[in-house]
Amino acid sequence: MKKEPPEIRILTDDVANKIAAGEVIERPAAVAKELLENAIDAGAKRVEIEIKHGGKSFVKVLDDGCGMTRQQALMSLEPHATSKIRVPEDLFNISSYGFRGEAVPSIASVSRFKMRTKPEEQKFGTEIDVYAGEVNSVRDCGMADGTEITVENLFCSVPARRKFLKSDNVEASHIVRLCRLYALALPYLSLTLVENSRVVFRSESNLKIIDRIERIFGSEISSKLVELKPVSLGRMSLEGAILRAGESFPTGRNICSFINGRPVECKAVYSAVKEAYSQYVPKGRFAAAFLFLKVDPNDVDVNVHPAKREVRLKNDFQVRDFILESLVSALEKSQANTTSFSDKNGAKISELFPKREEKPAVPVPLFTPRDTWRSANTGIVNPVLSEFQKADSNRNLKEASAEVRQVGAFADSPQSRDIQSDGDPNCAGAGGCVAEGKSPKEVLAESWRYVGCLKKRFALFETAKGLVIMSISSALKRVRYEMIMRDLQSQNALSQNLLIPISIKFERGDDECFFANRKAFESCGFVIEDFGKSFYRITGAPVWLKYGEIENFVRDFVEIAREENRILRKSKLSDENFANMLVRRYGAANFSCTETSAMELLAQLLSGASGASSPDGRPTMKEISDSELARMFQMV
Repeated sequence: MKKEPPEIRILTDDVANKIAAGEVIERPAAVAKELLENAIDAGAKRVEIEIKHGGKSFVKVLDDGCGMTRQQALMSLEPHATSKIRVPEDLFNISSYGFRGEAVPSIASVSRFKMRTKPEEQKFGTEIDVYAGEVNSVRDCGMADGTEITVENLFCSVPARRKFLKSDNVEASHIVRLCRLYALALPYLSLTLVENSRVVFRSESNLKIIDRIERIFGSEISSKLVELKPVSLGRMSLEGAILRAGESFPTGRNICSFINGRPVECKAVYSAVKEAYSQYVPKGRFAAAFLFLKVDPNDVDVNVHPAKREVRLKNDFQVRDFILESLVSALEKSQANTTSFSDKNGAKISELFPKREEKPAVPVPLFTPRDTWRSANTGIVNPVLSEFQKADSNRNLKEASAEVRQVGAFADSPQSRDIQSDGDPNCAGAGGCVAEGKSPKEVLAESWRYVGCLKKRFALFETAKGLVIMSISSALKRVRYEMIMRDLQSQNALSQNLLIPISIKFERGDDECFFANRKAFESCGFVIEDFGKSFYRITGAPVWLKYGEIENFVRDFVEIAREENRILRKSKLSDENFANMLVRRYGAANFSCTETSAMELLAQLLSGASGASSPDGRPTMKEISDSELARMFQMV
């Protein structure tokens, strides 16, 4: 049956505004962003944002900008009404933050909206009350110069949109990050964020870049940065702050780009930062950079994303190369300033530059969790214990040592038979049949012969079938992973009380992620106490973690977990993910590859449930059979 031609009709303004609201206003942070940008365009030097319930029920933005007359205020509620552009050519020369004229009518169409505004030359201001796009009242009001906009009951006219919003903490964290980015982008702006009548963020105007970052993002980030002095090339200029060589972060969320004062996501900037730090940041870690790029407005298109989060550059390769060269040059200078080599006159180069102020050393207890950790390569438990500590932990240390020494029955898995079998089809396990009365270690010694160590990364073994190459790093990760998993599943992880507790304060978003995974931390050996809002004190830690690494480990885990939660949409991480993150930092750097240590590591690896691969999926062993070796040397 032939389909009838559909009837085409023009959408009503009400439906069109709701569609526009869906593109522009996706969450409370978008409301705060649009109103904040309007305040900045109005010339405000002071802006106050107040929210309740993460902005879902209440958002108020108050500024001291130029304000509007009654006629201008009513006109701003009409779709596509703007004072920023006039002709199509203006779209390619935009110097303001807003320009489409969509934000205010879109917000008003899906909320209870109240605007109070007054220009300097008028005695009274104007108050306009709107509900779901319908103007209810317009009247005079008394107020200071500027504009105050209140948005309540967001998405009241489209309640289906509410179910896509996250928790109050998550929505509030988006608004907090938004305020921080704009406070960093505009040094002259004094910005205050109030949540539930409590000030959670306040920026100061006219601070230097490092001081601004410290005030806005905290000393944990600012202490690892160095200032990037202004550099220019043609119509481009760049300045900001970049990560000091030798430091790194677990995620890339501290790479922030600002183009002509606008916080944006720019692929050219991200690519340049990634390449510049390729030799300074280890794989799986990320740099940090706060870059302020100025380009000709004609060379940047900001009208490519509904929320203006992304921009398109006219000469993105040229911009990328400029940023890359600037970063590489700054990193080389930073490295030269800290080197201890001598110059041609014999003077220490480090003495030619002012010394960095040293922070006071953190006292370290005589006994740390590291002292009881039995290394998989040596099989030795450090005996450095005070008498009163020995009495309390003797039983646990014996259990831990016995657990690590235990080799157990070898895995009878299909993945390991090809490597482990000695050719007898009736035998399974590492090295073949286990003779009665022989330990697995003795069986290994008879059927596997240690050949040597290659580049301190691979252990080589001769077997009945050929040559087996074992990746030391992957094997160590698999062994440690299974030990941690046993602790997590038995709920009996070894923990050591800290002589000096460690205090940690989190941001709103990180705090929610930490709270969701707190039980996983505690089941792994951490002892955590509440110490205030978003503030915790760690009084105990697993025995395998150094005292000086505890805070960085917890913060790194929370950052990684928060990123993965956003992708995987999980409220909590599984034990497997937790254990996997614990072993990411371990490698073969401190492993002394000898015949004894390599054979013991091999025994522990093959006794596990899945010795063929590391937790990150990389193979632990590869076999080159006798027939393959013969073909290589044309001996067939």
